[in-house]
Amino acid sequence: MSNKLGPLLLQAGVLTPQQLRDGLEVARNRNVSLLDVIIEEKLVPEESLAETFAQWLKLPHVRLASATPEPEAIKAIGEELVRKHVCLPVKIEGQSLVLAMANPLDYDAIQDIQFASGLRVRPLVGSRTEILDAIEQHYATEDQIEEFLSSISDTPEFSILAEESEEADLEGAGARGAAELPPVIKMCNLIIRDAVKSQASDVHIEPRLNKVQVRLRVDGVLRDYMQVPKWLNGPVVSRLKILANLDIAERRVPQDGRIKVQFEARPLDIRISTLPTHFGEKVVMRVLSSATISTFQGLGFSEADGAVLESALKQPEGMILVTGPTGSGKSTTLYSMIAKRKSPQINITTVEDPIEYQLPGINQVQVNIKAGLTFAACLRSILRQDPDVILVGEIRDRETADIAIRSAMTGHLVLTTLHTNSSLATIGRLLELGIDPFLLTSSIHLIMAQRLVRRICLGCKEPYTPPAEMLGRLRLGGDGMVFYRGRGCAVCGQTGFSGRVGVVEVVRMTPTLKEMILRKAGEAALNKTAAMAGTRFLLEDAVEKVRQGLTTVEEVLRVIQLKEEEVVHCPNCSAFIHFDFSTCPYCLFPLKHLCASCGQELRLEWKICPYCNTRRAPQAVPEGARESGAANRAEERIESKPESPETPGKAALQPFAAAPEKPRILVVDDDEATRRVIQKALFHLPIEAEVATAADGVEALEAIGRQLPDLVISDVMMPRMDGFTLCERLRQDIRTAFLPIMMLTANTDEADRTKGYLVGTDDYVSKPFSVPELNARVMRLLRRTYGL
Repeated sequence: MSNKLGPLLLQAGVLTPQQLRDGLEVARNRNVSLLDVIIEEKLVPEESLAETFAQWLKLPHVRLASATPEPEAIKAIGEELVRKHVCLPVKIEGQSLVLAMANPLDYDAIQDIQFASGLRVRPLVGSRTEILDAIEQHYATEDQIEEFLSSISDTPEFSILAEESEEADLEGAGARGAAELPPVIKMCNLIIRDAVKSQASDVHIEPRLNKVQVRLRVDGVLRDYMQVPKWLNGPVVSRLKILANLDIAERRVPQDGRIKVQFEARPLDIRISTLPTHFGEKVVMRVLSSATISTFQGLGFSEADGAVLESALKQPEGMILVTGPTGSGKSTTLYSMIAKRKSPQINITTVEDPIEYQLPGINQVQVNIKAGLTFAACLRSILRQDPDVILVGEIRDRETADIAIRSAMTGHLVLTTLHTNSSLATIGRLLELGIDPFLLTSSIHLIMAQRLVRRICLGCKEPYTPPAEMLGRLRLGGDGMVFYRGRGCAVCGQTGFSGRVGVVEVVRMTPTLKEMILRKAGEAALNKTAAMAGTRFLLEDAVEKVRQGLTTVEEVLRVIQLKEEEVVHCPNCSAFIHFDFSTCPYCLFPLKHLCASCGQELRLEWKICPYCNTRRAPQAVPEGARESGAANRAEERIESKPESPETPGKAALQPFAAAPEKPRILVVDDDEATRRVIQKALFHLPIEAEVATAADGVEALEAIGRQLPDLVISDVMMPRMDGFTLCERLRQDIRTAFLPIMMLTANTDEADRTKGYLVGTDDYVSKPFSVPELNARVMRLLRRTYGL
């Protein structure tokens, strides 16, 4: 091997003749290979060596830190052989085994691998360190994960109830073996348990280029939960597929399944959905928990809106429609209606897809499209079951809409949902489906639109002043209103929010509104009529909850679709009014100047109507408004339309670019000068990184709670909490169990370093350190963990 390796490196110019002679002599004396000497003596950097092999031998260069070898390939070669020849099987293609090698000129290794596997070897080039790290990961998966999770306690209050499939699957046997390792089972259980404890609605397991990101959707917003090395994606996804009775060998198409779990003696359903992405299979788990049914006031309804809804529920027939996007709480509101209407004297039947909450005493039917059990088919059968109240999970087509509306007209109370942006947009949607306007006016009692905004955490609630731009968009801030927010605490996970509250819009079907629907009036005209009847729209209800200190201005703007031209306050009394009103109905303040003869709108400075030549009469203004100069403000507010800060146009369009993620590094040291020195040293990394600092272990835990770093560099001796305790705390939490940790110490005692490795430290750097050594060790940890 040396006979071919030496001349190649000389020809490539990476070794001098003297270096080659010295290397060969050392190799003979130590009885090791020339490649081992070159790497150990650092005659040539490993990356340069791999690039030289790839360039001169015309072979592909593989980065194993970001690649995922196939389980079938790993199973084809034993651990002893790959360690002996420093190689790693990557995948099997036909009768060929793709093999990553530190030295592709080692023909003895190629012959041994071909003999052991019975396959023809196709070599790739990889660095020696990456190959050795990959061998540790893929040939000792159980030991690797067990080492990370050894400090984390088991979950006796949590258990899986689903029966796992026992069918033989030869193609997926390797993946099944990795997925059934006890540490993998423990890790998946911990993720699901923490999601349930956090009251998360969804869990996202997302493979990225160099890692696997796990995020939880809590209170409608995704937040980072943990990140794990890329090589764990396969075992974790396979484990979840096994629990959901999915095909673990099929990675090319999406799959859906269900898991039954038990947490604190409470059974839960979890829906599993897999999706093949560019970097591997993504998994989303939807947690379907039997939530406590709340009162209407508990859901966020005002006393007046709650009374209107209760009145509609007492009707023996008719329809109540709830609209809103996915995740806006429609199902919870419908179940609260069912709980309110439930009685031993009536028969209640539901048609759902899926059944989210199991309600005692209610007949619940699950839609099954594959079996032909659609919403429409279910409804036809239910009508022969003598129902009093029918809940239809969603109206998706004309057939379902037609049956539901006719059911509401024939002695049944029908509760259902529709996907529209506002309550009165529902009318237009049903007309588009071909429903006759007469049927709509004869059947619908009530239409509701709703959204969910996050509640301010009571544990860290404080007054603050929102940005002027946000107040301007909502026309707020001029009446001494006090605004609140949550600054973030341990209770709310540093988010400032805990729980959610509904923002609702309740529209009663008044005679005037029915008449306009029969005339097929547009949505704007229907909105104006509803406003005149006293309807409080979504934005008004959201602002009222800001006034009550329940949520923030930022949260309202995040959730509510804002039509800037329709956001109008009366400049005299600050009440919400419709943009088309000419007079405030609350204080009789004139909002528009109309010609007394022809009714056309006039500008303030005009003396005569240009439409009918009638001279303009002076317009009376309320005394309080005249004194405050409100007339001028009225003209400004009604006639001027504020520019949106996000003006749509070609300039706003940004080309898609998959920019690499910057690694986040947290430096923990009680000495400020040392922190600055490390920050400057990390500035010279070959990749750009974000660097944050903390003065001790307590500050570090707080910083990690706010945002997960990719690497922690910590001093050992620090006040309040030292580096060893910090490392122990991080290893005891599933979210940070895989986080690489590097220790800085001036202590040369071997026992001290041994203690560090026992508590979970990945690497040590001695003080004082050299910048090249620190950066090399940092890059090694980042590459080993994330492939950066």
